[in-house]
Amino acid sequence: MHTDSMRPGSKAWSRRIRGFRGLALGILCLLPAPALGQTCQPNNSCRPAFTLHGYDAGAKTEINSCTTNSSSSPCAWADVAEQMENFLACRLDRTGPIALCYYSGVPGSPLYTPSCTFSQDKNAAECACYQISADRPPGATFSYVLISGILNKKVYEETVAACHDDGSLCLNATNPFDPNKLEAPVCDAIRSKTLFPGADVISDFTPILFPVKGVTSVECPAQGDANRYAGCMTAPCKNTGKTDPTTGLPIVRCTCPIYDGPNQVGNPQISAGGYSCSPTPHVWSSAFSPADDPESVIPDVP
Repeated sequence: MHTDSMRPGSKAWSRRIRGFRGLALGILCLLPAPALGQTCQPNNSCRPAFTLHGYDAGAKTEINSCTTNSSSSPCAWADVAEQMENFLACRLDRTGPIALCYYSGVPGSPLYTPSCTFSQDKNAAECACYQISADRPPGATFSYVLISGILNKKVYEETVAACHDDGSLCLNATNPFDPNKLEAPVCDAIRSKTLFPGADVISDFTPILFPVKGVTSVECPAQGDANRYAGCMTAPCKNTGKTDPTTGLPIVRCTCPIYDGPNQVGNPQISAGGYSCSPTPHVWSSAFSPADDPESVIPDVP
């Protein structure tokens, strides 16, 4: 049976993630990290043009405007991963269901992955995403939150204080079963629905569908409109009541911020269907890894 456990030494580290990949990408070089517990370093370039107020139930959730990584894309919604420790491990049987937007983009043939289209004057996107629960699909055990992609500023600061800014002090993709480490505060926030109090589920990452839908890494140019992508890590989502006919999984609708920067699309639909990096009105759920070979650090299924 396939599982989504990412044990060191397994084939789970053979590729790369986007969007949730996500998600899940990372650079081999370890960048200088702030001291443990360091507070947010505000970045004027990380002022959100998107709005997620429809999901916060009047809480007026403060969006993370911190510099969360040292790449050319410093904002939380750029979904930049620099190493495997950046992916915090949350048990699905504890957090409840999550959304997987890794495969959102251009729908239809040949792979029939979900749709993702621009909204809010191209400052956000409405993405159809798979809902993943404990053992649905079979083997689903963990979801993985990219620490540098946490959109809720308060939860981001709490998580960095507990886990260090690289996630190494908490359970993460390299040590999800370590009895000496605890789950990150962001996992508690997903469970208690305090990331966005009005959301039904939160988008993060799992490689559980890699054997079914595949994975790739298509580098998109950083000029023109081709570098606009949906950064869906920790984006809020609503139930739709729909079911995906190809996987049998529930479909949720997530509102994902748009980032303008270099990225690598992980959905094989982009290549299989001969689509471009900017298939307007659709947009790819994507992410960015500064690594020379993003596929070398993407979590995979054993």
